Amino acid sequence: MMVYATIYAVSAAIAMANLWKPFTPWWRLAIALVIPLSLFVGFRYVIGVDWLTYEIIFLDIYRSDLAWSLTYGDSAYSLINWLVGRLGGQVWHVNLICAAIFSAGLAAFCNVQRLPALAFAVLIPALVYITAMGYTRQATAIGCVMMAYALFRNSIDWRWLSLLVIATLFHKSAIIAFPLFIMSGSQNRWATYLIGGAMAGLLALTVVSNNLSDVLSLYFEGDLESSGTLPRLAIGAFSGLAFFLVRKPHEVFSPHDRLLRNAAVVTLVLLPAYFLIPSTTFVDRIGVLMIPFQGAILSGLIYSMSSHPTLQALLKATILALYGLTLAVWLLYATFVRFWVPYNNVLFEKWV
Repeated sequence: MMVYATIYAVSAAIAMANLWKPFTPWWRLAIALVIPLSLFVGFRYVIGVDWLTYEIIFLDIYRSDLAWSLTYGDSAYSLINWLVGRLGGQVWHVNLICAAIFSAGLAAFCNVQRLPALAFAVLIPALVYITAMGYTRQATAIGCVMMAYALFRNSIDWRWLSLLVIATLFHKSAIIAFPLFIMSGSQNRWATYLIGGAMAGLLALTVVSNNLSDVLSLYFEGDLESSGTLPRLAIGAFSGLAFFLVRKPHEVFSPHDRLLRNAAVVTLVLLPAYFLIPSTTFVDRIGVLMIPFQGAILSGLIYSMSSHPTLQALLKATILALYGLTLAVWLLYATFVRFWVPYNNVLFEKWV
């Protein structure tokens, strides 16, 4: 339990001291963040609710031929499992590859924020600990979405479009990111709508339609529940509201202001949707995809108060304290926290 609290406390202190400047060179980020975080998340051992599920997936896939494996769940994740298995690796090597993608995406995402360290710190409890260490496929997809965000410049760009496609191949929920990005372009808007919309539509047909009826039945007709959904959505709605408190958002968030506005609207809509849709898992999957935008919005909000340094420092400390409180509540009272505590690492348990 202490390892989780210590990492957050150190990150919060770095945020308060503003030691991480925007657009830090990548080699520094790799040494200071990407590599350590990849090892921490990727080499976790028997951590997360779905650990046994991922072991079963790995065993099923690597014993099968490639063609069948690519039809087993999310194809990009299945491909990594098949390759690692055929090369003699284990499920934690799959986790390491996925964690590296996630960590690189998180670093790239935070590095383009006004206050990178603050964005990173507030994302630790829900995004790093719960999502990346518990739900590998969606976390990897989110890593790709965060890379796409870092490359987004208000116009059509095959780099961020390709990353969104890859994200959807890791987890189908990432297809929700397409309309967020496509509706955010201000340059060559019609070309963006046409090309991006066509790609999203084609991807939806080829990736999702094979089991669309099962997905819709599971999410809308059943009563599938996800633990902790309401608190996560409430925190997301708080950050969504914060976006509309920023004066001159175009100056603060450019070139991502339209994208963050769209994300803020989604997070606000998800809260009432929780009470209207029978399955909380549907809104939870979208809510998890929206988590990174909390860091971007709150970073911009605090930056916008630069002309009032005392108030800025106080509000930053308050936000960090609130997110620290959510971490403490999760560590002490969450139903499934026993799957995360104590923290174990493959490097301590086995020879890799």
